[in-house]
Amino acid sequence: MVYSLKVFFLLSSVIAIYDKGVFFITINESTVVRIFMPSSFGTEKQISIYHTLFENTHEGIIITDENCIIQKINPAFSLITGYTSEEAIGKKPSFLKSGRHDKHFYEMLWSKLQKIGRWNGFLWDRRKNGEVFPIELTITAVKNGIDNKNLYLGILTDQSNKEEKQCNKSNYDPLTTLPNRILFRDHLSFMLAHAKRNDQILALLLLDLNRFKVMNETLGFNAGDMILMNTAERLKKALREVDAVFRLGNDEFAIILEEVSKIEDAAKVAKKILRTFSLPFKLSYYEDELYISASIGISIFPQDGSNYEEIIKNAETAMYQAKELEQNNFQHYSPAMNASTFEHLTMEHQLYKALEQREFIVYYQPIVDIPTSSITGAEALVRWHHPELGLVSPAEFIPIAEETGLIIPIGEHVMRCACEKAKEWQSKGHNNFHISVNLSARQFQQHDLIQKVEIILLLSDLAPQSLELEITESIGMKNAEHTIQILDELKQKGIRISIDDFGTGYSSLSYLKKFPIDTLKIDQSFVRDIGEEEDSETIVSLIISMAHTLKLRVVAEGVETKKQLAFLKEQKCDLLQGYLFSKPVPAEQFEKLLLDYKKKSRK
Repeated sequence: MVYSLKVFFLLSSVIAIYDKGVFFITINESTVVRIFMPSSFGTEKQISIYHTLFENTHEGIIITDENCIIQKINPAFSLITGYTSEEAIGKKPSFLKSGRHDKHFYEMLWSKLQKIGRWNGFLWDRRKNGEVFPIELTITAVKNGIDNKNLYLGILTDQSNKEEKQCNKSNYDPLTTLPNRILFRDHLSFMLAHAKRNDQILALLLLDLNRFKVMNETLGFNAGDMILMNTAERLKKALREVDAVFRLGNDEFAIILEEVSKIEDAAKVAKKILRTFSLPFKLSYYEDELYISASIGISIFPQDGSNYEEIIKNAETAMYQAKELEQNNFQHYSPAMNASTFEHLTMEHQLYKALEQREFIVYYQPIVDIPTSSITGAEALVRWHHPELGLVSPAEFIPIAEETGLIIPIGEHVMRCACEKAKEWQSKGHNNFHISVNLSARQFQQHDLIQKVEIILLLSDLAPQSLELEITESIGMKNAEHTIQILDELKQKGIRISIDDFGTGYSSLSYLKKFPIDTLKIDQSFVRDIGEEEDSETIVSLIISMAHTLKLRVVAEGVETKKQLAFLKEQKCDLLQGYLFSKPVPAEQFEKLLLDYKKKSRK
């Protein structure tokens, strides 16, 4: 007697189905699939074989009737899902749903099953203990051989078992346990295809921690690791189970929102995530609380791209725009951003080239002593002399140099040139001359800042007392204790310290009193309004009075009129700087100014 069997391959096994039950025959895919069965096939011995194989296979087996009501499961199914036969039989398989797939996914699955009698794919189910886990599932429709009704045979393979995890270690970030860039690419590609098939909206959010590199260098890599782990936890708590979060590398994370009914929903999720960053990060061994902000870029399928590359590129562009704002914020992609990004990348490339070609030059703006009306110092300011564009405004290139880290070699170049020139002018008879050099946030956070300053002073033969380093209020107050430590060390070397743009930041007076500083520089926005706004005059008077009480010198920046000069003299300001005396000029012109002022002071 010959039985014609339906045969389905699963790994190295074949599932053979006939009207008396389900049998496993271990054969290769090349084996003939029409099998001759003896008439005694239904004997007790053969049924025993069926039972043994059904009970002991590692794959979970589930059999339902035509209404998808579970009729039988095997022990492997119970082991994988946590549900016993009593708990599963009589229910529909949908009781295992994880919530990660929408109704369109299941409609697609059912439609294919009805059309061709078989469906195979990957999906997420939920175990009895609540754990969501991945499975590979094959469902086959089979005629029961009695009344010709369909039975459904499901075979599921747990994709999260120990062996699979060992094989997929490279797919997960060991620090945060989040899936990494490899799985991100696979998952996003799959979800984009799914969204396209079902005419759905999908949102991609790229998140980057602001100033993470600086914190890592300042606080150490252990602190950085704790911040990244904390970030991963905050993201997971802020998202729904249906959403997926990945660590792409360093301090960059990606979130895929799979069920987005409106474009505005992505913004709501971004706001929710950013709210979690308003809470401080607490590190076990670090006394102070850390406040860390994030930047999020959003791109939407299909309006912002039709494929993986476009969606990623546009989300990155939006994230860059968000970082430009230097706050806890997000940005939606817009086509206009591409032009801005191209300009940014072009500028970045040209900055690298400018360093190699020595296109950065130093200008000097005089600092005038009020009592003697003589030039006692200068502020060194970087200028970029582009071979085609001419002088490029610092406002255009300094932010990009700061972001890329190029500000460090640029800053060292400025300090070296300034110290060499200061020494040269002192040797020409300007004995009390001092030079002021700005330190950017990036420079101030260098672990070897003090050593680099010492080397520059040594090579230029300039006395430390002749160098004044300027930092802004905002830099000083971001980590006040660290600031005090660095400034103390610089001060011990004999180097002068000044606070630039004073009045525009958020200095705590208690900390300001602790800072080992020599000079306060009043921001030019207040000086500009002298004679125009009474409030500005009051602020300037208060700053001068406070500084003198703390035994500090005061420099007024941005002096442009004789009315401003008269007011500042009346308030006993110490030093002046601004266009009334000279704009920033190259070294040759500055040397002429020095000589002119020296001649005037002799008369």
